[in-house]
Amino acid sequence: MAGEDWDELGEDLRDFRARIAELEGARGLAPDRRAPALEAALIELRYAADVLWPHYEERARRAGTGTGPGRREEQLLRLLFQRLPLPVALLDRDGTLRRLNQEAARLLGVGAGYAAGRPLASFLRPEDRAALRTQAAAVARGDGARSTEVRLPAAGPARDERRRMTLVALRPPGETRNAVLAVFQAPGHLPGPRPPAGDGTPPGPAHPAPPAAERETRLLDIADEAATALLTARTGGPEEILRAVTRALRATAADWVVADLVEDSGRLRRCAVAAPPGHEDGAVAAALRAQDPAACPVVAGAAAGGVVTVRVRPEDDCLGRDGEDNALVTRAGVVSLACLPVRRLEGAGGPAVAAVLTLLRTADGPGGGAGPFSMAEAGVLERVARHTGLALGGPLRPPP
Repeated sequence: MAGEDWDELGEDLRDFRARIAELEGARGLAPDRRAPALEAALIELRYAADVLWPHYEERARRAGTGTGPGRREEQLLRLLFQRLPLPVALLDRDGTLRRLNQEAARLLGVGAGYAAGRPLASFLRPEDRAALRTQAAAVARGDGARSTEVRLPAAGPARDERRRMTLVALRPPGETRNAVLAVFQAPGHLPGPRPPAGDGTPPGPAHPAPPAAERETRLLDIADEAATALLTARTGGPEEILRAVTRALRATAADWVVADLVEDSGRLRRCAVAAPPGHEDGAVAAALRAQDPAACPVVAGAAAGGVVTVRVRPEDDCLGRDGEDNALVTRAGVVSLACLPVRRLEGAGGPAVAAVLTLLRTADGPGGGAGPFSMAEAGVLERVARHTGLALGGPLRPPP
């Protein structure tokens, strides 16, 4: 088969994945605002089923995949890869996940289809990410196998899950450059098969969701504390209102909460940083207070476009960098964030977005035990942002 055919299909797939990545942002929208995104997702699914897959089948048929001994051996190797009792993943030289077996998907707590194409580093603790990229690049260059210990963020009492990861160079058939085979093993333990569930069903997620009553109580606490703070501070100025709501959200929803005020000129100004107990005067708090919010991509995007952002395992640069060029995601150990624009009342004058609230959950903080921000929490936080906009709008404050 001509290489141009595969190039064309590859370009279609890259465009398709880029559109899907944009649609993922709809998870942060309120339920009543998701209809257009859901319709677009259905269109993309039909496109994948009716166009991309038939094109792939036709090109594979023309390539003569066949069913001979070579093809059967390839299928056997694929089956062995999937059934290995150890978590195993195949990486590109830059650490991007190409394939992972069932145990690796279970270890990362995601589906294999979701993980493929994402950097393995994004599933690790922020401080381990740079080392993984360097080690993977060295192995792919042919510098020899490497073994290192990594930590995967976890919810609940086990704050992180340590794994010994061995990286080995591997030349896939038909390719001219090395890939990297990553094998995960619990430190000090030999591999062994995972016992099946008693009823024969696959094991559940690594971090089971809290009971419904606990989730509802948490959501009510967030809304109640924020409402109390806003009602108490409603006669104050904008900075006092934002400081009050950041304290309330830090106590109920996150480890760190940052508030940035959008001035009438459109300039962003940081006015509140609520830190975990004992960290108020630490280096991370100082770095967050000193940061120009315009240099924080998620904050600048929320202020300019009014977009709600909810991210699990955020990329290194989404919070910007400190004065020494260190990624703030890594310095704070962020495992999940929510960034919320606070909109002005219609007719209030000034920029459409009055402020931006950014909530961070870290691997070592008390909020990290709650796991990443859920869709239900994002919906409650969006309401808190709307109520904050009402408090900032002016009608609740007495005239001077």
